[in-house]
Amino acid sequence: MAQTFTERFAENLKNIRDLADKTPKPSDGIRDTFISELTRFYEDGTEPSRASQDMRYYLHQHEKRLAEKGVKIQRRYTVTKDGVRHTVSRSRPPYTADLSFIECESSSQYSNASSGKVLKKHKKSSSIFYANILNRPDIADAAYVCPNCGHRTTLSEFANGCPMCGTRFQMKQLFPCVSNFYLLSQLNNGKSMKGLLTFVKIMAVLIGIGIAIYTGYAIWPEIDNKLLLIPICAGAGLLGGLLGALIVYLVSSIFFMIFFMTKLTATAVSTADIASASLTKNALSKAMERFDPEFSYELFEGKVMSLFRAIVFSEDRTNMSIYRGDPNIPGMDDLIDIDYRGAMKFLNLSVQNGYDLVLLVRIYLYNTYLIDGKIVQKKEDFNMTLVKRLTAKENYGFSIHAVNCKTCAASFDAMHVLQCPTCGTPYKLEEEDWVIVGMKK
Repeated sequence: MAQTFTERFAENLKNIRDLADKTPKPSDGIRDTFISELTRFYEDGTEPSRASQDMRYYLHQHEKRLAEKGVKIQRRYTVTKDGVRHTVSRSRPPYTADLSFIECESSSQYSNASSGKVLKKHKKSSSIFYANILNRPDIADAAYVCPNCGHRTTLSEFANGCPMCGTRFQMKQLFPCVSNFYLLSQLNNGKSMKGLLTFVKIMAVLIGIGIAIYTGYAIWPEIDNKLLLIPICAGAGLLGGLLGALIVYLVSSIFFMIFFMTKLTATAVSTADIASASLTKNALSKAMERFDPEFSYELFEGKVMSLFRAIVFSEDRTNMSIYRGDPNIPGMDDLIDIDYRGAMKFLNLSVQNGYDLVLLVRIYLYNTYLIDGKIVQKKEDFNMTLVKRLTAKENYGFSIHAVNCKTCAASFDAMHVLQCPTCGTPYKLEEEDWVIVGMKK
């Protein structure tokens, strides 16, 4: 018998809480640091220290788009004490890929950058923050020499340029790094129950005091020893408070459950597409593993989002090695923020021309637009067609911002370069990684 959405939700929530482990893991610290640094980035532009090169590119493109539109975003993530937190690890030598998540209170605000006028504000809500963390242990402590001043230290120290002379230069991916992140709202958390219990306690005290006062007022004329009023009123107040607390708790619980089930039903309706998409995860993994045994759904998911963000926020889509589709994407120039809804649907996989692997997927997003000075938010889905050569195997450490020419071995950023700047050899990204050839709502 098929599970209902409610049953699946309850089972998934139980599984998440059962997985929660208080034992710290290396990726936990990276995740927590990234959360605080992401908040800081939108305040003053400081790069998150462990963001991947693709992530840094997206963040700065996003920063430019916001500056062009005159919009400032403020984000706040407050980790929930004793909330759900866990890290799931997968090893694909020489890389390890972790999906690390933590429960938090999140809020955001869109305002006019010049006047400070608030355009849209999202109050605090209970959420789960997810981060995809990629690592290659054998490269973290590798020696590296600054090509400008000759300073020698470990590769990780050059994350933001040479620590001695400040020179920034093209280099390979730094590990460990956050390759993708997203936030999913929780339907309910312990805070709601704590609020209910606090309300019951307050009502119990008020009811108890009320009954004690009423009892004293009622028996005052009939009792000679007024000192006896104290224990009588106290007892009546205590008993009335306990009975009142029980009644208030039962009534409140009934209304709470009605509210919760109404919210659950609404959530089930609004996330039916997400639930359907999540069921195709295993199908995509199995389909891809026939061609690439090293395929990882989580890392591919992050890569698709990185490609989408890079294309949407690009100032020039006509000269991108990652995109071969129509550069005039309706409405994309008004897009100021992208929130991934945590699901990607597998639609089709085929081989064309005998050497090209063609994959069609659908991503689910909450997009924020600035239209006529107003913030407009929409739930949107995009179909994306990706192509790569059958000979191109998964390389988790690959970055379009640090490719090597197959002719002269020169290193360069190929995002907006279609040929090697050193020798002029045409660069074909599909020989190494995925290229987007089509994208539409």
